[in-house]
Amino acid sequence: MLKFYSKIIAGIDSATIYQSLALVIFFIFFVGLIYMVMSKPKNYYSEISSMPLDEENKQDKDQNTVN
Repeated sequence: MLKFYSKIIAGIDSATIYQSLALVIFFIFFVGLIYMVMSKPKNYYSEISSMPLDEENKQDKDQNTVN
């Protein structure tokens, strides 16, 4: 399958520019993603990680009060 794509790409005159551009775009995306994750305070993730448990407890309490 890779041979098929390499033949198509070899036919394009400026293929190296597109490959380099794709690499740069992906690199910037992942560096930005890492920066976004690391810039959040630690409390943000602890609150977010306990949200599903809080919703289950809230639903259990609501069901108990209805019965």
